[in-house]
Amino acid sequence: MQITTSTRTQETPVNYRKTLPWLAAVACFATACGTGSSTGPRTLPAAPSSSAARASSASASEEANKALVLRLYTEAFAKNDMDVVKKLAGSGHVAEGQIKEFENVKAKIPGAVATVKHVAADGDLVAVHWHASATPANEATGQAKVDLYRVRDGKLTEHWGITQTVPAKTASGNSLFNDVYRYPKGAPALSEAQEEANKTLAVTAYRKLSDGDATVIDKSWDPRYYQHNPMIANGTGPLKQLMQGATAPTPAGGGTRFGNTLADGDLVWVFSSDYAVADLFRVVDGKIIEHWDVVQDGQ
Repeated sequence: MQITTSTRTQETPVNYRKTLPWLAAVACFATACGTGSSTGPRTLPAAPSSSAARASSASASEEANKALVLRLYTEAFAKNDMDVVKKLAGSGHVAEGQIKEFENVKAKIPGAVATVKHVAADGDLVAVHWHASATPANEATGQAKVDLYRVRDGKLTEHWGITQTVPAKTASGNSLFNDVYRYPKGAPALSEAQEEANKTLAVTAYRKLSDGDATVIDKSWDPRYYQHNPMIANGTGPLKQLMQGATAPTPAGGGTRFGNTLADGDLVWVFSSDYAVADLFRVVDGKIIEHWDVVQDGQ
């Protein structure tokens, strides 16, 4: 999904400690940088129906949350209407932080436009991956940003933001935003169960990789692996080389820890609990085939 609006935005890295994630650090080193029950056979078919109803209700709620968050980009940013932020925010603190974010981006990037590249809703969380630039057609300019919101009772109650300055070039030739993988017959509609399975696969594989287990690459990654981290080329080969050259220690305390994780469609979003970084993984046929990340500047 892409939504292009006039914007004013910057990062607000709230609730994330400013230390570089282990895997990103390796890249820098490598490149020098149910309720209910049933009785009797006649009632058995009601269980799937009830489950489907709950899933449908959850999906509708997630779509409503997504629509609410996108108003920040289509109304507040585009029309410079900060009253929209105040109406959507559940507290003055959240509103003030969001308004400050808008003002900071406008000051840093005059004429900035916000282009939403990916958006996900999962439970009460909504995540947005977007490009802030005065020249949005050129994806090698401006800032890469991820915002994460918690929505409760139709209000924004929490917000975290991460911002990375976009480099002029990347090792893969891919931008930090574009979608490289294309489905031969169009993207399939995934069930909630499949989305959860994708989440489990991606989070488990990423944790093992971040903890230094390179054998997981052949098990969980598609050899084509389209990479949007600016320091790593496409394919699993460069990823394996990166792991072989790793000099960063495994994180203290028993390994990598993740905070919030979301799954929506074929994308899985992973937010670190220790670092200001967001990773997006595309999972297709049980394999990770594409990856984006946004790592907070200044770490």
